[in-house]
Amino acid sequence: MMAACGPVEDLNWTPDGCAIAMIWKKGGFAIWSVFGALITFCLTLVHEGVSRSVSALDWGTEGYTMWVADPKVVFMYNFTKSALSVNNCSTNRMYVLLQGDNSVMLNTGDRVVAQPHGSSSASGREAQHKLFSNKAWMVVQLPHRYMATNWPLRYTVVDADAEYIAVAGRYGIAFYHIAVRKWKTFSNDTAEQLFVVTGGLLWWRDFVICGCSNTKTKTHEVRFYSKTRALDHSSAVVWKSEAPVITMNAFQNMLIIFSADSRLTLCEMDRKAGDVPTIVINVLQIISTENICPHPYCVVSVDLTPVRTETGQKKHTGIREAESLLINVSGRLWIIQRDSSDPYKDVPADESVVTTSNVIPLLLSSCVETIWVHPSTISSKEKPQLCEALWMFCGAHGMKVWMPLFTKDGTRRNAFLSRRVMLPVWLKSVPLCVQFDEAMIHGADSDLLYESGLDNKESDELPAFIVNRTSEVYLPQVLRQLLRRNLGTHAEEIAQTCTKLPYFNHSLELLLHQVLEEEGTSSAPIPDPLLPSVVDFVQAISKYLASLPVFLQTIAHCARKSDIALWPRLFAEAGEPTDLFQQCLNSGRLDIAASFLIVLNGTLGVGPVRKQAGALLEKARAAGDVELIAESARFLRALEMEEQETYRRTPEMTPSAKSPTIHPHPGPENMDLGNPISPQGALTFKYGSVVKQNSLADVGLSGGNKAALKKANSVPFNNPESVDGRSMSVVAAPDPTGLITTATGVQSVDRRNSESFNYLPDNSSILRYSPGTSVTSRNGWSRRRRFPGYAHAVEQV
Repeated sequence: MMAACGPVEDLNWTPDGCAIAMIWKKGGFAIWSVFGALITFCLTLVHEGVSRSVSALDWGTEGYTMWVADPKVVFMYNFTKSALSVNNCSTNRMYVLLQGDNSVMLNTGDRVVAQPHGSSSASGREAQHKLFSNKAWMVVQLPHRYMATNWPLRYTVVDADAEYIAVAGRYGIAFYHIAVRKWKTFSNDTAEQLFVVTGGLLWWRDFVICGCSNTKTKTHEVRFYSKTRALDHSSAVVWKSEAPVITMNAFQNMLIIFSADSRLTLCEMDRKAGDVPTIVINVLQIISTENICPHPYCVVSVDLTPVRTETGQKKHTGIREAESLLINVSGRLWIIQRDSSDPYKDVPADESVVTTSNVIPLLLSSCVETIWVHPSTISSKEKPQLCEALWMFCGAHGMKVWMPLFTKDGTRRNAFLSRRVMLPVWLKSVPLCVQFDEAMIHGADSDLLYESGLDNKESDELPAFIVNRTSEVYLPQVLRQLLRRNLGTHAEEIAQTCTKLPYFNHSLELLLHQVLEEEGTSSAPIPDPLLPSVVDFVQAISKYLASLPVFLQTIAHCARKSDIALWPRLFAEAGEPTDLFQQCLNSGRLDIAASFLIVLNGTLGVGPVRKQAGALLEKARAAGDVELIAESARFLRALEMEEQETYRRTPEMTPSAKSPTIHPHPGPENMDLGNPISPQGALTFKYGSVVKQNSLADVGLSGGNKAALKKANSVPFNNPESVDGRSMSVVAAPDPTGLITTATGVQSVDRRNSESFNYLPDNSSILRYSPGTSVTSRNGWSRRRRFPGYAHAVEQV
């Protein structure tokens, strides 16, 4: 790759300073975040037959275009960027919001919704939780009238309910109502050009807040516009600022403003109802940040959060209050706790403004690009640990989560343990949204498409991109890190709060599979393996969910997804597969037992596997599972054919013995079994809703047919060229209806003409082999060796 791309030719930062582009001499490029996370790369301009020599790289306005100069041609690439890169506010972290030079792309993520069982919900049954996925982008084109004079787009913000979008260009602002698909702008260009947004946009209830500079009075302001009224300066609420506003954020009814004089201003917002809704702003506190901030424009974001450290713990009340300030200064995340003498004392409304400069900040982490905190104002009772966590994206160092270690009632179990722990989480893409209740992280990446050039040659192909939304479940990694730190009790408490997620079982399988693959393929010895702890953890969760076979299902599915060479390590901790298979039969989990049957086929011989398959067939017959009956019988036939092939390759008969010759009967072709198949290919288990089919009991068999079938099985096969006269049964292929069928050959094996053939009820035998039975099909596959034990394994369906 390095030889094809050549040396690095140029590096260039985006105008907003949020990404850096690197170009190779022969045309490839890559884009990285501030702290080294790979955002995208492209090597499509690198061709063996084309000699390129890239000489320059530059960015367009606001970083929406990138120009690459070649001696013969100039390439231009269009980009979209996350709204968090320039407007890092709380509501933008709830959704995946991208912005281009003239459009906005919004994705609201996935949601887990509880659906009651219809009319049976009153009977006390729990609601079923389902995942509603939304990968489609909502693309909103900016109004031509606004962008004609205010291009390019600079700031974008979406409200908490994803109903309104506010944008700001060179001058003024504009609203977009998603439900009615209409834009709201100022009535004339003069009103739009009255102010320039410099401190970002923010939604609070039905108001949009913008930190701006007044172009007429040359003052700095914070303006409030209502989304329910027309955009007009007469209805705006204006608060004067002493210095330019750099960034701001809101939590509940509190507004925090960071200005160019390195001061944080905490304000209380009070909405007054009336014909014209208005806001009253009261300044509560001013905090100086000169001791941690070398320059005001080094501040990336400021947040009011309920996150607290160990000092001054508060009893868990369920109400999330603003307890601390989080300030991101050049990637260094500082926490400043409120009023260290009494952190839970509210500031009286009539008290004068307090200026504080001696607050002791604490450094939480470095290389931080973005943070996420649960946006709700009320603590979650179902998932308190996940919803009280603080997430940080640290570029090439992955993500970090500051996880609380308290129980469901808000108390700590051990006084010597820290109240929070920092855990690393590795992702495949750059995160843009953290969903705390769904335990998911969403992002976006680019997939390459190709557009042909004018000459329609490979050397003229220019790259084209499509933006996809990505999703990852972070629960397996959090549980794994807790188990690695011997915090299994807290891992169990977190897992118990997530059992209603529809992908909870998959999360356990992913956790076990990742640990098994990592430790099983490691070339170096592992002094403290994690696999035993993970198996014990899954077993503990299975005991908590007594009604669900979590442990058996997790082990079975993990074994089928893993390499067979890793099975001894897995079952050394989980138990013998034969014992697990028997537990599935005893508990009535036949679908899981079918998965273990595949595992047994790879670990045991044909005889024990045939015995276990027969036991599964009996259980399936007793349960009336028609589909499993059919698949189990096919599996047994595949075992039979596989063993026939083994004996055909290594015959055990004496050299003087002669094999019987069976002439193909000119009967129907549906009696042909085709080529022999392996049990793995024959047995396919489907985990889903079972399609209803005709029951075996619905298809009757008269007494005469039963007698005819019994008599036919005892009549020898009178083939003149056979060496002996043994009774023979020909097994037909599975019927399209899903029921098992057989035909008995007497003088003719014609399925349609045989009087003894019929579908059998539940209490009748379908396959019955005597000790002298030999299986023969029309394609010439025959078997001389007798199997006395087969009649015991496969006797009835």
